[in-house]
Amino acid sequence: SAVIVSFNLDKDINQAIQDVREKIANVRSELPDDILEPQVVAYDPSSLPILDISVAMQAGAGDSSGVRRTVTEDVLPRLQRLEGVADATVTGGREREVQVMLDAQALKARRVAPQQVIGTIIAESWSIPGGSVQEGGQNLLLRTPGNFETVNDVAGLQIPSPLGAVRVGDIATVQDGWKELDTYSRLDGQEAVIISVRKQSGTNTVQVAERVHKELETLQEERPDLNLSIVQDQSVFVEESFNDAMRELLIGALMASLVVLFFFRNLRNTLVTIAGLPIILLGTFGVMSALHMTLNIVSLLALSLSVGLIIDDAIVVRENIFRHMEMGKSPKKASSDGTAEVAMPVLAMSLTIVAVFLPIAFVGGLIGKFLNSFGLVVSVAVLISLFEALTFAPMLSAYLFKPQKAKFTEEEAQALETSHASLGWLDRQYQRILGWTLRHRLVTVAIVTVVVIGSAWAARGLNQAFMPAVDQGSVNMGLVLDPGTALSETDKVSRDVEQRLLARSDVESVLATVGGEGTPENSSFVVNLTQGTVSDDFVASARTEFADVPGLTISGSNFSSMASGGGSSLLGMPVQITLQTIGGTDELNQFGVELADRLKSVPGLVDVSVSYRPGKPEVLLVVDRRRAADMGINIATVGDTIRTLVEGNDVATFRGEGPEADIRVQLQEQDRQQLDQILDLQVPTDRGFVPLRQIAYLEEASGPTEINRVDRQSAVIIGANTFGRVQDDVVQDVTTILDQTDFPDGASWSYTGELELQNESFSSMGLAMLLSVIFVYMVLASQFGSFIQPLVIMLALPLAAIGGLLGLVAFELPLDMTAMIGMVLLMGLVTKNSILLVDKTNKLRREHDMERDAALMVAGPIRLRPILMTTLALILGMLPTAIGLGSGSDFRQPMAIVVICGLITSTLLTVLLVPTAYSLVEGGLTRWNDARARRHQRQVEKEAARQKAKEAAGAAS
Repeated sequence: SAVIVSFNLDKDINQAIQDVREKIANVRSELPDDILEPQVVAYDPSSLPILDISVAMQAGAGDSSGVRRTVTEDVLPRLQRLEGVADATVTGGREREVQVMLDAQALKARRVAPQQVIGTIIAESWSIPGGSVQEGGQNLLLRTPGNFETVNDVAGLQIPSPLGAVRVGDIATVQDGWKELDTYSRLDGQEAVIISVRKQSGTNTVQVAERVHKELETLQEERPDLNLSIVQDQSVFVEESFNDAMRELLIGALMASLVVLFFFRNLRNTLVTIAGLPIILLGTFGVMSALHMTLNIVSLLALSLSVGLIIDDAIVVRENIFRHMEMGKSPKKASSDGTAEVAMPVLAMSLTIVAVFLPIAFVGGLIGKFLNSFGLVVSVAVLISLFEALTFAPMLSAYLFKPQKAKFTEEEAQALETSHASLGWLDRQYQRILGWTLRHRLVTVAIVTVVVIGSAWAARGLNQAFMPAVDQGSVNMGLVLDPGTALSETDKVSRDVEQRLLARSDVESVLATVGGEGTPENSSFVVNLTQGTVSDDFVASARTEFADVPGLTISGSNFSSMASGGGSSLLGMPVQITLQTIGGTDELNQFGVELADRLKSVPGLVDVSVSYRPGKPEVLLVVDRRRAADMGINIATVGDTIRTLVEGNDVATFRGEGPEADIRVQLQEQDRQQLDQILDLQVPTDRGFVPLRQIAYLEEASGPTEINRVDRQSAVIIGANTFGRVQDDVVQDVTTILDQTDFPDGASWSYTGELELQNESFSSMGLAMLLSVIFVYMVLASQFGSFIQPLVIMLALPLAAIGGLLGLVAFELPLDMTAMIGMVLLMGLVTKNSILLVDKTNKLRREHDMERDAALMVAGPIRLRPILMTTLALILGMLPTAIGLGSGSDFRQPMAIVVICGLITSTLLTVLLVPTAYSLVEGGLTRWNDARARRHQRQVEKEAARQKAKEAAGAAS
């Protein structure tokens, strides 16, 4: 049995393990004595194997039956000693055992009970220390050895009986053999022993795998008779993902640099602008190292998306310095004045990014752990880029920028005219459109409102998911046959599946595991696909090809399958429904089976399985307690005897010639092949030996294959995969059926597994986004000294959100957790443009006493170039990630698409809507203030008139 205990993520895992061990120790005395000791294992993704290694004998190198022994004695210890390796386990192959196969007729004839054989072997196998004696000035340890040197020693043991001493060899066949297989492991149809290597938590997957590879190369040289091959290597995917992410980062940096070159049209000025990029990246790496953070998929995602972001501040500062130089100022003067002019908006821009990720610290659950690392990396990079933009950037500009020919003066209040003709044309077009929007403010707001509503309507059918499906080049398949199916029959069906898989051109290798863990009717397959094969395409064709194989499930690249290690387990399925009851278990079991049958009608819901599977055949040995008591025998004696004879019992360890082996006592096979033979077995009583049929009879029955409880309530788990439809649509149909179903009294249902994580994470993200909006507002309010203008600036948020959602719809991607993180990042990014525009407008009104709309007409074109530069740098910097051609790109792509599409829509609409909203709001405030002033003036005039009338009346009296 297995007990899964879930803790809050803020619980210290080591303390949790200790707590569980203490609870188990408290109840251990109530558990049977002969069970294996309960093991407490902490589960995390790193506990899944990073390497699966196949070991087989080379063709013609000898008998393959001893491969497992070779692996256990020679290979396993060397792998387990490697740095970073937590454990290495073996599956498949044959294990040696010394078999004591009892002869039922000989036992009866010699009047020997099976327990006597067991007791004698145990007593004779003990090595007993006898203390110590002193002789000749030495302290000598005294010990009575009980080890058997040969198998014949076991056969020669003497057992007392009413007919005199009997040798074990007279009543049993004692032989050196192999344990009965309960698991088959094959690679590409050939029997093999599989070694699964797990790394220690917190260690580097690639480094640990490299050590294992080197050790395997050494082993292969030393043992040419063995064939060592890697079946599955997680480090390949990790390393490819790392390299692809770094390549995307460098390409993004190059493309962002080209944006700067395009606008400045000067290589020196471009190099000066991007010179701070390596400083920022190195500084970020340094802080990550100090905080003991690693370069993993999350931190690399943060860095790859931050390439355009971290040069934003430098672009704004250097563009403004460049503009001041175009006024005729010297590089030093322009650097000083230009930096001072934009220092506060640049500070506000950076702080909004940090403010967006600050609430992440309050997000709980799995997504909180994920976001903390992402937000920290982005925040560190942004703060370092802020420092670089306000210090290093002006210094380099002062000494390396070339003086520019003066083009205009600030006092002329004219829009910036660049050296590039197309930008000048764009400037003029923007001025013309901006002027129209300011003259038709309500029409502009109405148009934008219609666009937003229409976009929201178009995105209404957006599907949701928990995590992106990451294609790792392999597919998990599971086979579950009817309860009670013999291992040999399961193996026969499994071999057929293997051969059909290996015949496909898109399959590179197949690792099959048949049986194991008390489930002879189960098999699992790891199908490694050829280079370039898309997992989803394989799943689609395989479902058609293997539709004739009942009980076969195919799991693609979903989060649940990866997190559980795949296979046929319900835990590896993305749709999981848990039914619980405080009432009858039998009723819930039957209801669960019926509900699973109903759910099979949902389009797109496939591989529907239920944890309760009725019909597992059982044979009950019913003991007549009264007759047994009359003969001086109890149920425990009967049960123990039958278990020893039929199942067998490992009673001692053989440590003689050859490797260690268990000594197993069991009835010989020909005496236990039929049920009638069981009733003929002799059991010891006070009156001697009697046939079992005198005190018991057999009764056929059926029982469940699995019993589940959740929080001590009886439970049934229904699991399923999705295929051919978007998962969110499938889940909605499932929910409809569940809501319309009459459940038994006391029964309830809930989504568990991936869907439960998705609901919890989306709820946490919703709270985090709300807090982010509040924090951004607080930063902007403190920057602009206004409660109203931050609301104008934050109009970019819904515009960006609409763009991000439309991007997901256009590229047929679901709204998953990585896309949600992109939304959070977007909230910090899109306010940048509004901050630049509003800040410049305020300065023109404050310092040059310009009228509201006139200031907007000047500020818009002046800030158009930095807005376009920063936006294009961000978009092109993230473009390689959005294209997503490398390993692990499925994970990074949704976030980049959300950010890029959100930036496009927010920029296009912000440069028009924000000035319009600014004009409306400021105009409304002006009118409201004027109205207050007029009311105040009238009150003053009335008060003055009353005072004057009062004085006149006083003078008259």
